[in-house]
Amino acid sequence: MAVIRERVSATGTKSYHVQVRIKGFPPQTKTFASKTMAKQWAAMVETELKAGRYLPRVVAERHTLAELIDRYRKEVLPQKKAKFIRDQTVHLDWWETKLGRYNLAELNSNLIAQARNALSTEPYGKTGSKTAAKDRVRAPATVVRYMGALSHALNTAVNEWGWMDKSPMVGVKKPKVDNERRRFLSDDEIQRVLVSAKDSENRFLYTVVLMALSTGMRQSEIMTLRWRNVLVEDGADMGLLVMEKTKNGDARTSPLAEDAFTAVMTLRDKAIKNNAGRLPASQLLFPSDTVDNKPVEIRKAWETCRKRAELDDFRFHDLRHTAGSLLAMSGASTREIAEVLGHKTMAMAKRYSHLTQKHLGSVVANMNQRLKSKKEPAK
Repeated sequence: MAVIRERVSATGTKSYHVQVRIKGFPPQTKTFASKTMAKQWAAMVETELKAGRYLPRVVAERHTLAELIDRYRKEVLPQKKAKFIRDQTVHLDWWETKLGRYNLAELNSNLIAQARNALSTEPYGKTGSKTAAKDRVRAPATVVRYMGALSHALNTAVNEWGWMDKSPMVGVKKPKVDNERRRFLSDDEIQRVLVSAKDSENRFLYTVVLMALSTGMRQSEIMTLRWRNVLVEDGADMGLLVMEKTKNGDARTSPLAEDAFTAVMTLRDKAIKNNAGRLPASQLLFPSDTVDNKPVEIRKAWETCRKRAELDDFRFHDLRHTAGSLLAMSGASTREIAEVLGHKTMAMAKRYSHLTQKHLGSVVANMNQRLKSKKEPAK
C-alpha cells in the first residue's frame, strides 16, 4: 500500500512524500510538489511492482545511453580485434551523439527507428574528399552494421549488467540489404587479368590473383597465410592450405592445385633458399618489404592490374565469385561450393545455382540424346 505525507518547508512550500510498501519488495519512495502527481506515481509503482516491471525500470532510469556506451568501450571492445574496435568506435560514437542524452528507461524502439532513418538519409563524408559530403549517404549494409553495434551494446547491458529488462532494439527493423554481387569473369577476362598481374611491378600479385581464382579464398585469408599453413607431401602435385581463422571465425582448408600450386611452390623454394635451406614456417607467403611481419600491400598494384585488363565494375573480391562460378560450371553442387568457399550457410552459395542448373541441364540433355539413340530401331 502507499502512504502519502504532506510536508511544509520553512518557507511554507508544500511537498508530498510518497512511500509504497508491498510485501516481498523493498520500499519505494519519492517526493512531489503536487498531491495528484504523488497519487498517480504511487498507483503506477504498485501496479508495476506487482507485474515485476518497476525495479528494472528504476535501474534503467539511473543510466544514460552515453554511460552504457562508455562502459561498453572500456570493458567489451578491448577484447575484440583491432579492425572491429576501429569500426565499432565510429558506430558507437554516432549513437552516443544522436541518443546519448536519453536515460535507458526513456530509450525506446521509436527513438531508435528515427535514428535509423537518419542514418539512411543524412549526408556524411569528410571535407575535401573526392565525393562531396552532400552527395554521400550510407548504404543499407552500413546502416545494418551501425545497428548491430548498438544492439550488441544494449544486449550486454541487459544480459550482463542488469541495467535494462529488455533491449529496445527488439522490433526495430533493419533495412533490406542486397549485397549479392554477380560479377564473374569470362574466360577472356580471366586470361587478361592473369597476363596483367604477371606484368605487375608487385612480384607477388600474379600468385595472389591466381590463388584467389583457383581457391576462392578471400584476400585477407590469402595475405595472412604463413608457410606453416601450406601442407605438401614429398612428390605430391597438389597441396592443402590451412586457414587458421577465417572471416566466419572458423578454421578451414582449401586444396591447392595446378598453376596455383606451381606458383606457390616456386615461392616456397625461394623462401627455403633464402633461409639457409630451411622452410621459415612462421614467415608470411607474401611479406612486406618495409614492415616486419606484415603482408605486402597490393591495393595499388591490383588497381593498376584491373585497369590494364580493362575490367569494368570489378573488385578483388569478385575473383572469389569467379571461383564459385567456375566450380558451378564444372558440375559442383551447391553444398560442395559452400564447403570450398567456406560459407556457413547454403544461402550464399545459392547465388551460383543458375550455373549449376545450366550444367545439370546439359547433363540431362546428353542423357536424353543417349536414350533417344537406344530407342531408334536398328536399320
